[in-house]
Amino acid sequence: MTISTRRQRTRAALQEAALAVFARRGVAGASIEEICEEGGFTRGAFYSNYGTKDDLILEIIDQEFARAVEGASGLITRRGEGEICAAPDAEGDGTEAGTAGGADEHIAVLRRALDEFDLPLTPTPATVIAQRDIELHSLRHPQLRARLDAVKARHTERLEATVAELLSSYGARATVPMSVLIDACHACYNQAAEQAVAAAPDAPTVTIDRSILLAVLVAFIEFPQAD
Repeated sequence: MTISTRRQRTRAALQEAALAVFARRGVAGASIEEICEEGGFTRGAFYSNYGTKDDLILEIIDQEFARAVEGASGLITRRGEGEICAAPDAEGDGTEAGTAGGADEHIAVLRRALDEFDLPLTPTPATVIAQRDIELHSLRHPQLRARLDAVKARHTERLEATVAELLSSYGARATVPMSVLIDACHACYNQAAEQAVAAAPDAPTVTIDRSILLAVLVAFIEFPQAD
């Protein structure tokens, strides 16, 4: 069943409000009443969209993974349209990334892809803290953890296939199982996000250092060798 645009907006606003409250009070300490107050909604509006706080959490994670897949798909689309196929050379012109080239060129291709990738959530201190607390909360509640794992599994196969397709468009491949590469990138991103928040806890948004992510990609992605 298609969800109406109005309901989609309400759910998005409730999710945003929940992340703010989770960051401030923790998932366990966040009440539905406080989430509603944060978003300017009534309890009725909440319960017309979610049965429980756990249901809201599950949709937050579902949307996060769905946007990650969309971000990877968007890179493929822009690659096909010629927007990100070129890697800058020393003169700042461009070299077709799909052709064999040196290590510096391959690193430039990967750096460009990272720069172009749309992050699933805007990196603010609140979203980063809330995401970490959701993870910890799920470890304390095995039933919720099992439901979260099921949500993630629904997106994993598509995400792995999409990343593999993107690499293939450059003639590249992962030298480790795709699941390992994605998990490593996710772990590095989480670490970088936490460091960014620790460095600027009061900033409206934080800049995620993607250098470790780049190092992981360089280590585990193989490009065609030059003839």
